[in-house]
Amino acid sequence: MPQGLLRHHFAHLNEGIYLNHASISPLSHPVRAQLDTFLDQRFIAPIENYFPFLPILQATRERLATLLHTTPDRMAFCANTSAGLNLLATGLNWKPGDRIVLNPLEFPANVYPFLNCQRLGVEIDWVQPRGHYLDLEDFAQLLTPRTRLVSISHVQFLTGQRIHIPTLAALCQTHGALLCVDGIQSLGATDLDVTQGVDFLACGSHKWMMGLEGMGFVYLSEALQAQLIPAFAGWLSVTDDWNMLDYQLHFKPDARRFETGTLNFPSITSLHASLGVFAEVGFPAITAHILALSEQLITGCQSLGLEVVTPFPASEHLGIVTLRHPEAEYLYQALLQTGIRASVREQQYLRFSPHLYNSSEEIAIALKALQLLVTP
Repeated sequence: MPQGLLRHHFAHLNEGIYLNHASISPLSHPVRAQLDTFLDQRFIAPIENYFPFLPILQATRERLATLLHTTPDRMAFCANTSAGLNLLATGLNWKPGDRIVLNPLEFPANVYPFLNCQRLGVEIDWVQPRGHYLDLEDFAQLLTPRTRLVSISHVQFLTGQRIHIPTLAALCQTHGALLCVDGIQSLGATDLDVTQGVDFLACGSHKWMMGLEGMGFVYLSEALQAQLIPAFAGWLSVTDDWNMLDYQLHFKPDARRFETGTLNFPSITSLHASLGVFAEVGFPAITAHILALSEQLITGCQSLGLEVVTPFPASEHLGIVTLRHPEAEYLYQALLQTGIRASVREQQYLRFSPHLYNSSEEIAIALKALQLLVTP
């Protein structure tokens, strides 16, 4: 039975069993320490720590590039996942009749930026789920020569289904469509090779990435950058950014052209430290551990006769395991009273999301508590 990874880095373990990383993650000791160092600089000295922080900024960009199997020049920081997706939605030169493929199980952040394009004559095609399941064959049926973009979450926030990105990317390439990936429910539980056909990716840092809120990042391919118009420009978007009175709008040659001004340094420093924690064991071990816990949850819930909406094959799930139950809110509150924190969504879904430090013993305790609640 798998033991939790790097449990010594987490101070909250005596407060109960936390299984809600799909919502927000606890901070680790290394994150807290690096954040304290940054705040001490701003609080005591040197206060003006902009230039001393730049190596951390670059190192974080490099660590994100490693996470996505790309190069640092393809990475840009932004405010959150929604802001990142809006860079894409507002930057493409849409034509009336262009089409975007979405699905009705998505988190709203991956829907509204693209619905907003309808004012430009863009049309939306909705892939209809088979129950709670998204079948890539149904995506293929919707793709046409007018399909400009397919946008999808790598892992669905509600059901926990993990999409096989290379297969979907191949479908998009066959039809000349761009592929946009929302990575907030997968990155940190795994890595992702964006060179396998991903044109654009957006992610935030406070869920599986185990950092602070209010900061995200995007990846965009070099080919996409060539056709993406920055809808916003700022003093840090341009090549000669510190020549402040020479107003030459020459965008930087890489993804940093989408960074308009001062970035969220506290959140970036927390992400830098969190990525360092992940590197201590590596993503093959992290992903395998999370999958083992997820399988334990799925099989345990099924043995209790509960309806699990998360697909069972390991290739089609990751860290989220979701049950549908008419008394999901009651189950959530009752588990909370025993010190087990999950989450409830849409009044009928109970969602568990363990991370690298959770152990099989904790999952067993959660399943036992659930059994006491659902057994007549």
